[in-house]
Amino acid sequence: MILLTGATGFIGSRVLQALSLKNLQIRCLVRKPRISSDDPNITYIKGDVLDRDSLVAATKGVDTVYYFIHMMGNQPKGEQKRFDILDRAAIENMVEACKINDVKRIIHLTGMRNPNEKLSHHLQSRKEVEDIIKNSGIDHTIFRASVIIGRGGAAFDILDTVVKKFPIIPVFDWEDTHVQPIFIDDVIKYLVECLGKKETVNRCFDIGCSQVLTYKELIQLYAKELGLKRIFIRIPGSWHRISSMVLGKLSPVDPNVVYWLIESLQNNMVCEPNNLNKIFGFEPVPFKESLRRSIIRNNALNE
Repeated sequence: MILLTGATGFIGSRVLQALSLKNLQIRCLVRKPRISSDDPNITYIKGDVLDRDSLVAATKGVDTVYYFIHMMGNQPKGEQKRFDILDRAAIENMVEACKINDVKRIIHLTGMRNPNEKLSHHLQSRKEVEDIIKNSGIDHTIFRASVIIGRGGAAFDILDTVVKKFPIIPVFDWEDTHVQPIFIDDVIKYLVECLGKKETVNRCFDIGCSQVLTYKELIQLYAKELGLKRIFIRIPGSWHRISSMVLGKLSPVDPNVVYWLIESLQNNMVCEPNNLNKIFGFEPVPFKESLRRSIIRNNALNE
């Protein structure tokens, strides 16, 4: 039995779809009661990661937990900085529940980071959650990604907003920050296929395409793929707060999430060497191909 958290989110909903094709028993943790699924292998259980007792009930009979919980953006006005406290409480509750019910493994997706840099508030919280899982004594597999290319992903939706709505794009101190993006389908492939690969147990992997790009190059290539001419103006400073206010209103992303993601633009996200190709037998698609597929998919949805 698999317990899937975040089953209605950007990552979780796609993992659920992929797992359902494998004829596995999947229990989805949801905060609101749901009607039973048409798929007999999929069930729903009401619970909240901040309620330890509900997690104890949810993890009974479970072998593997997919942990896709991020509290960023879930705070009332004036308390946005508390997401790290909530993230810590949530993973500590989950780890305790897993120990009580002898869950064998936790699979987690988090943010990539450079260990030699001072981390943003967002990435520091992600690191703390990862460390709690690694130090829990429970077998784990952890994947770290930077920008995930796909509609519904916060970073990509912000990129999409910038490119489509700003003929003149201001470029701030983050223009030369390096990232290694990855297509959403490749992320899901890693998350699902690692279930049957013992080589991934108790290991952490950075995942990304083969190309390392700056944020400015990321924006330029996306504009070119859309056939849009954009002018870039270099402006000294970070303009973090003003940028997040503007994009929070124009993009479909929660304004609080926009704020913390923009803060993280100062952190480089480049993969450490690993043997993922040998373990999984595939290479993530190139960046331009991931853009092309995302554009085609989005156009199909809008038809």
